[in-house]
Parts: sequence; C-alpha cells; structure tokens
Amino acid sequence: MKKVYLKAFLLAALTGFACTACSCSSNTSGNPALTEKVENLPEVSTGLTVLTIGTADSGGTMYPVGNALAKVISEHDSNIKVNLSASNGSFTNVEWITGGQIDMGLVSGDVAWSAYYGTDDFADKPIKSLRAIGAIYTSVSNWMAPESAGLTYVHDLNGKSAAIGPQGSTTDLSARIAIDVVGLGSSTTLVNSGLGSGSVAVREGKLDAVHGFAGVPISGLTELAESVPCRLLKYTPAELKKILSKNSFYYKTTIPAGTYPGQSEDIDSFGIKCLLCVDENMDEELVYRITKILDESIPQLAASHESLSSLTQKGFICNELAVPLHKGAERYYLEKGYLDGQ
Repeated sequence: MKKVYLKAFLLAALTGFACTACSCSSNTSGNPALTEKVENLPEVSTGLTVLTIGTADSGGTMYPVGNALAKVISEHDSNIKVNLSASNGSFTNVEWITGGQIDMGLVSGDVAWSAYYGTDDFADKPIKSLRAIGAIYTSVSNWMAPESAGLTYVHDLNGKSAAIGPQGSTTDLSARIAIDVVGLGSSTTLVNSGLGSGSVAVREGKLDAVHGFAGVPISGLTELAESVPCRLLKYTPAELKKILSKNSFYYKTTIPAGTYPGQSEDIDSFGIKCLLCVDENMDEELVYRITKILDESIPQLAASHESLSSLTQKGFICNELAVPLHKGAERYYLEKGYLDGQ
C-alpha cells in the first residue's frame, strides 16, 4: 500500500500564487491574510492510497472479477486507486498477501481455510493473520470437451487427456479430487496448464478436455465453445455426493443452460466461495470504506460479470466464510445487520 503526500505540492503552488498576486515583491506585509493562509496550510496526511489486488491468469474468472472490483473501488473513492496483479491464483495470492507484495487477493475458500488452520500445503506455516473482506463469487467445476470426442461424463475421460489447471492451483486441486472420485486411471494424461493454453490445445486436437474452476461463465471456455462445438461433461449424482464429502466448503451448484454457446441443458456440479482476502493489519478504516463501496455497488458489480450475480443473494458476501472477517469489514456488516445470528 502506497500513499502520495500532497502538502509540499500544495504549499509550493500556493506560494507561487502569492508571489504572483504580490507582483513577486519580497514584502508580504501588504497582504497579511494571504501570508497567513500559506503559513497555516493544513497538512494533508493521507492523499492517494494505492492498493494492489492479486488475481490469476487472464483466461479464468479471477482476473476480470479483480478488474471489476478495482474499477468500482477506484471510481467510488477518489482517494483510492487499485491496480491488478496477475498470479497463479489462490495459493500465490495468500503468500503474496502475507509477504506484503499485494494488499488484497482473491482466494478460494478451501485454500483460505487451509492457510488459516495450517493444513495441506500450509501444514508447516499456518497463516493466522489472513482475513476476509467478504465472499465475491462461487468457483464452479467445469469440464469441457469437443462434441467430436463423444464424451458425456467426466469418467469418460479414462484413458484420454485433459488440462487440469496450473500445478498447485485450486483448479488443479479440485480436478484431482474429482478425478480420484470418478476413477480415472493411470492411463489418463493430466496436463498442468492454464485455461488459455489448455483451451487452445483442445481446439487444436492435442487434448481431449479442459477443466476450469472459477465463476461461470469462464471466458476461456466461452471462447473455446465459440471456436468449435463443445459440451460440458457431467458428474453422476453418486459422484457429486462423494465429491461434496471430500471438502466441507464444497456445495452442489448448477451451471444453467445457455451459460456457454451450444449448452442446451443444466449441468449439476460443485463449487466453493471465492473470497477477497487481506492481512489482519490492514487499516481498519480503509477496509471499512472498501467494504462499504463493494456492498453499495453490488448492482454495478453483478452487471459487470455474470459470476458476480452471487453477490445479490442475501448474506452471501459475509456469512459462512472459511476465515474470520477483517475487523473493518465486520464492523460494517454489523452496522448493516447482515451477519447471521444478529
């Protein structure tokens, strides 16, 4: 977080104005009022606050969502400017928040929980300082394959090939949980690549399918379905039930018909809340202001990207989160009466 201080600039500007008004005379006694104003100029102690929000690669949902958040915050408070930083996603964003490289980051709920409670990849380094401003959207498991491949279910990928997301990403993690449940064998080729390169490989016939775990519609999958006839692969009800048992933050959701070009039916899948996270030491008043802006801008955000329509659901933004709320965000939600149990 950077602040631009303005006192010196204003003082120089007003001093120059005073010089012009007095014909650049060294005697200011002829205009004591102006002299007093310059001498008693109040200090501008904060000025412009520059923040950075961590997202993911541009083929998924985090990047456009991060861009929408940055735009809304910057537009509604002239003292705040938010920049974007592309990353490998949730794991990287948690590490960058902790290391101070970014001020805010989009983080999948399961990764946030693992980081805070010190499980899985964070077993040796729990991050108790991680806090949430709120939930932003739902990440959903999407498997897409060309119609020409003749696949219907995810388990039909047995012996085939698929891009499952960057190594260590939540896209990769959720894909591997699903793969284990549906029983894809060792003859299946799994490639750790992002949505962009994975979709290109599917379009060129080098891979049979690509997995995305993000808010729908996922732009990379939309582009793929626009370039070649595609279909979303399904989970059976029994497979979904078992997947949901693997992670307490997963819940059943539906990808509505028409989400992607050529999609004629609803597809049942699983998803998880994606959070906007910060460090607990981020200024309370600043977090309060950001939270207020986001809440009051929900209609604008929902119109900017379809995945953000989740924000319109009562209590979605602040309840059933994987990590504690930042005290600035919690104060705002308490004032509004949004928190469960109030």
